[in-house]
Amino acid sequence: MRQILHVFLLTAGMMACGALAQAQYGPPGGPYQPDSVSNLVEKVHVDLNAGYAHWRLSNGDRDRLNKAEKQLRGFAADWRHAKFDKGDLDDSIAAIQHVLDNNHLTGSERDALWNDTEQLRQMREAYDRHEIGRW
Repeated sequence: MRQILHVFLLTAGMMACGALAQAQYGPPGGPYQPDSVSNLVEKVHVDLNAGYAHWRLSNGDRDRLNKAEKQLRGFAADWRHAKFDKGDLDDSIAAIQHVLDNNHLTGSERDALWNDTEQLRQMREAYDRHEIGRW
């Protein structure tokens, strides 16, 4: 009887942890699951590379974007372990937005990067609304 109680309690605890983890990332299949966030960060990388082929950026702006991309990769790695690093996300969004605002970038590459940034902002807003990242 005692062994059955231990198994029951262990199973209940594991189910509760699973439910909490699901709440951490939002609904299954949603845009804030770790794989989805990693895919978005990879899309930022691809869109930046496409832009570099068309835009003339100062070394300072290129460095700014490289740092933003590195921070986003760190953010995605932390998020995979249920840590929401507001600083990395906010700094990355601000750096990308700075380059978008202060350069005369054109073309589909600029639009793609703008859309990526909007998706990052939506994630930050979901966090602020306590839809993700909080137990």
